[in-house]
Amino acid sequence: MTGRAQILLVACFLVSSVTHAEIYKWVDDRGNVHYGDKPVDNSQQLEIKTETSDVTAETKDSRDERRRRLLDAMQEDRNEKEKQDADRKKKKKNLNRQCAYAKDRLKRYQQSSGLYDLDKDGNRVLLSDEERKRATDGLRSQIKKHCK
Repeated sequence: MTGRAQILLVACFLVSSVTHAEIYKWVDDRGNVHYGDKPVDNSQQLEIKTETSDVTAETKDSRDERRRRLLDAMQEDRNEKEKQDADRKKKKKNLNRQCAYAKDRLKRYQQSSGLYDLDKDGNRVLLSDEERKRATDGLRSQIKKHCK
């Protein structure tokens, strides 16, 4: 390892943001100097004091800000999904209610001997067979539409 590479390696260790890192130095059988974070035979621990610079603090602040924005965006997505799920459940409940109403009404129409409607004075007016058929066909189309 050249002297320039050794200096670069030590500089990297000094610049790192880890303040309590343990760095070990040792020389192998060929006389090469090595650095590492785990002790080996005949290694010595280097005392390296690191200080966090303003750049590191700014990087941490910007990282925290990005993380906060990401978490906020994720929460907004969850809220939107919950709202969509609630709307979907509400629509399904409404369809089920309309389905049950149409089925019940059709059953009553089929079981009754005669159907009537009220005129403007509130008097009963019996429906003709054709009007009754139109009413039951309308209920069948409602059932087809609402009962899925």
